[in-house]
Amino acid sequence: MSRLVSSFTELGLAEFEEFLTQARVDSSKQIPKELIFSATKSAPIKGAVTFHQVDGSQRLHAAQYVDAILERSGDRLQMEQSVSFWAWLVAANFNLLCPKDETTKCFKIGTDLSYWIPRIRDYRRRQRHRLSGPYFTFRAHQADSKLAMGVLGSKINGYHDLNERILSNEQFATSSSVMHVVTTLYYEPTTRSLKQGSSGTSKGCPRRLVDILSQFALTYDLGALSGPQLLAMLPQEFDRFR
Repeated sequence: MSRLVSSFTELGLAEFEEFLTQARVDSSKQIPKELIFSATKSAPIKGAVTFHQVDGSQRLHAAQYVDAILERSGDRLQMEQSVSFWAWLVAANFNLLCPKDETTKCFKIGTDLSYWIPRIRDYRRRQRHRLSGPYFTFRAHQADSKLAMGVLGSKINGYHDLNERILSNEQFATSSSVMHVVTTLYYEPTTRSLKQGSSGTSKGCPRRLVDILSQFALTYDLGALSGPQLLAMLPQEFDRFR
């Protein structure tokens, strides 16, 4: 019998949160299948969507995966706001989305659970979630997702400072010109990965880009600038990435 994409019940969501808290420090913990598919802990979403795991390694693949599920469900708007749905989908893909620490052998969960259970009404926290973050970025730039590969091209199961810096600012995250700049500077299409040196605190890094863009936003309407225009305005320290 095929498994169906589901949402957690109140009981299931509470048990998933308890699992996250324990698995962060206990290397013996594994995500229980019973938690994901138990009739008392989860319930199928509308549309009877057959469940399969994420296929791919980039945040883009995660976004496309969720987009296809919500399209088949016919209930996109409601599901987008469902914490129980997002949490269940992460739990069902947990071993793919959350690697283990090589030293402690524990899952790299961290203390901020919004990477796994989204704060869907908090824009900055919503973007941190391993599945809702990529999805909402993809939807904002669905007319040309290649434009956003700077933030969709990183690994599906890791943290990257570039995403954290750019996507926590709604003005930047939804701007096609900013996405053009980020992708041009930090994404290498031939290797389908972020460029070496695209994190950290050195000249031309994402932290500096956010500082510069924030300064520009005080004077310019970023939405009125084209991507190439905005890119040309950056100081020389970004030349090594152009």
